[in-house]
Amino acid sequence: MSVDSAYYAVHAHPRSEGSFEISIQSDPDSVYRVDTGLATRIKIMLKNLFRSHRARKESLESDAKAADSKGDFPGLVAARRSLVELEPRNAESWLALAEAYRSAGEPRESVRAFHAALEHGAPAAKTHLQLGALYLSLEDYAAAKKHFESVVAAEPDHADALCMLGVVMNDLGQFRDAVGYFERALKINPAFAEAYFNLGLAQFETADFGAASRSFVHCVELRRGKPWSADRLTPLQHDPAPPFEPMDMAVNEVKLRHDCEQLEHLLQLGKLPPAYGKVLDDYRSLLDKIRGHGDEFSLLPFDPQQHRLVARTYKRPVHISDEPPPSGPLINPDLDFREIEERYLAANPNLATLDNLLTQEALDALRRFCRESTIWNNIKPGYLGAYFFDGFCSELLFRLAWELRERLPRVIRGLPLQMMWGYKCDATLPGLGIHADAAAVNVNFWITEDEANLDPECGGLLVYEHDAPKDWGFRKFNNDSATIREYLESVGSVPKRVPYRANRAVIFDSDLFHATDSPRFQEGYLKRRINITLLYGNRSM
Repeated sequence: MSVDSAYYAVHAHPRSEGSFEISIQSDPDSVYRVDTGLATRIKIMLKNLFRSHRARKESLESDAKAADSKGDFPGLVAARRSLVELEPRNAESWLALAEAYRSAGEPRESVRAFHAALEHGAPAAKTHLQLGALYLSLEDYAAAKKHFESVVAAEPDHADALCMLGVVMNDLGQFRDAVGYFERALKINPAFAEAYFNLGLAQFETADFGAASRSFVHCVELRRGKPWSADRLTPLQHDPAPPFEPMDMAVNEVKLRHDCEQLEHLLQLGKLPPAYGKVLDDYRSLLDKIRGHGDEFSLLPFDPQQHRLVARTYKRPVHISDEPPPSGPLINPDLDFREIEERYLAANPNLATLDNLLTQEALDALRRFCRESTIWNNIKPGYLGAYFFDGFCSELLFRLAWELRERLPRVIRGLPLQMMWGYKCDATLPGLGIHADAAAVNVNFWITEDEANLDPECGGLLVYEHDAPKDWGFRKFNNDSATIREYLESVGSVPKRVPYRANRAVIFDSDLFHATDSPRFQEGYLKRRINITLLYGNRSM
């Protein structure tokens, strides 16, 4: 029996000599006459009960924190569920359980826990916002809209809720309504980077590429500062803005080795002034200092006073390739798009491979953008990522994404562009592990020259024949490699190998599990394997 469900408080009032009136809080109308000895024993019993309750709660809280720090999500959920059983009327316990379920990739269980928290007095606006976000991830747009509107009804200037309403409208294809919500959010919070990003997506879908480009640029500038194209020397003299969180300033060998190679490449091209030779020296010095400390999974802090030039340039838009895209088509017009669509739609599961995706002019321009732009800021185990919202955006990429959708109407069928990214691998370190993506159609293609690949039969993509289960949340189907492997083994899923080829694209159902296939590439900056991914639509589309 939990203390919360049967909370007894002894109130002793003298009635007559040797007798006390004892009231029980769970039933205030009940009054018992007992002698003083019994009253004392009840007090002792209750004191022990509360002491035991407190100790049990502290123990479970400790278990939850330990499980969370280890990434043991089943253990975290078990501890949080026990805390709810201990105090079933405690809103904070329900909120913590909801967050645990979300961390474990169980969005439906998280929804139920958030609803229970609301019933027990959790803060309404905060909880409705979380419920809206969960229903959005489950693509229950009506429920998501209802919860976000509840927040806005109570707090009309709630920028986060307005932005999320815009995301709902975007996913529903109501792009002009989405633009209105994002603009309202930005009027309230002009430094809202996520609202600028989503505004750019909505503007892209209305073919307003100029406005979309400006919105994406605003998003990146809020995160990284303005591009240094006008003056690359002055920023070396002072600390840059905006400041980064300590974790975003952490380094490892993979990132520093890449940055040294990229700086050297830009200096050789004359894209950076000679003064950046000292910047390169500082990066090399830091790389030598951390070499052998940690592995590709590690992130290490460094002293900005000892490495001022690194601290002032690290993850900043020192150089962004801004050349205009080639005139004419970017997607190869000689491809038989109808035949490609027929292959994709006839395949089970849906998957098609095609070579020579881009025209030579577009391929060359994209290689220059990826190799010259200092946008590779997301550190992964053995590779680096550049994302749509963090610099992987240009007129070239917008046009490419638009043209591809136009050329494959029966496959991409008007689905909204959700995300773009590029990944740049180290020579022999592993790329992406097994995962699925939160989209309807995945377009993955490679741009590094074939001669860089040391094993022509590998280095590409493994695509498994099974989808991610529909009831799995994003964290589980995108990140939980152990659970994914166990599931694939249980259903006997066999991967299809697509060998690496430059300018080869793989188009497939984003729900299919997939992974990088054992890359082995030559050393050297221009030999690094680069793949580009476009995601269209949502899982249910």
